[in-house]
Amino acid sequence: MNPGDAQLRAQSELQSGESLYWTGTADPRRAAIAALPASIFGIPFAAFALFWISQAYHATSAMSKSSNNAFAKGFAVFPIFGVPFLLVGLGVILAPLWAFLKGGNTVYAVTNERVMIITGSSNRSVKSLTPADIVSIDHRERPDGSGDIVITTNAVTRTNNMTSQVKVALCGIPNVKQVVQQVIQLHTQRPAA
Repeated sequence: MNPGDAQLRAQSELQSGESLYWTGTADPRRAAIAALPASIFGIPFAAFALFWISQAYHATSAMSKSSNNAFAKGFAVFPIFGVPFLLVGLGVILAPLWAFLKGGNTVYAVTNERVMIITGSSNRSVKSLTPADIVSIDHRERPDGSGDIVITTNAVTRTNNMTSQVKVALCGIPNVKQVVQQVIQLHTQRPAA
């Protein structure tokens, strides 16, 4: 996506009185690289599912050949139960591809009122972070001046007996220092409690 399209997409989401300070697109390569660890986990998962399907097929076909009763033939569908696990494994293996495709349709924007993450092209999803949502801002800069911004929000997720704050990442920002300054400036607009 070119910068002009990104700016048009961000401007279409502005509310009345809102000014656009910066727009940019995600670097799809950075998103794909970030998804590689999950992809590596998917390889043994899919391999085991494929092995299980193969062994279940061989066992059930041998059982149905040696016996002519309907009960033994009913086990012929048993290998199909491994297909959902194989599909999940393949989906995890392809996580870098999905991240690359999603990153190619992601627009970031900083306005005078919020940070926006706009994903999708025809069916858009807009995630907005207001100054009140932002708890802290971290960034990583690469030697070429690009980098990532990680915004910790006041939203909390609960899993099992643990709680953690939700973090939102803006990945592959070409001029990360300039953008992080604008996000920090937006964060300082936070009303006093």
